Amino acid sequence: MSSSKSKDGGAPSNPKPGQDENPEGACRPTFYMSTDLLAAIEAQSVAEDKKRSPFVAEVLEFLLTSPVGEQLRENAQKHRRSLMHELESSLVLFNDHIPTARIVELAEASQRHPDQMLVRLILLGLRVYERAIDRMEADIEGSNELP
Repeated sequence: MSSSKSKDGGAPSNPKPGQDENPEGACRPTFYMSTDLLAAIEAQSVAEDKKRSPFVAEVLEFLLTSPVGEQLRENAQKHRRSLMHELESSLVLFNDHIPTARIVELAEASQRHPDQMLVRLILLGLRVYERAIDRMEADIEGSNELP
């Protein structure tokens, strides 16, 4: 790490003029975090060819101001959970219950992006489910008419 960084891994203690300046005049909040988290942020920002600060700002903006973030916050409030718990529950749902490798295979075979394939599979599944429910209701109504 460079010598101008603070001991906690935060922003430089005396940044050079013009360095990381935001044209909108945004402030630089200080976040205290574990060494592991700082290392993960550093690794991901390097992988995305971004500086840490813009990377963290994008993640926070997504979680707090995007339509997806708004939906997460609404769901968290509805379920009386924290935003982190709601996000974790959403991610666990996808990681534990959805066969992502199979979805990627199907997407490649049909020349779709995996997220498009997932949406297509959900819509097809809903259609099949609704038809099955309609058939069950018709069977129930039909059996009620018999003597």
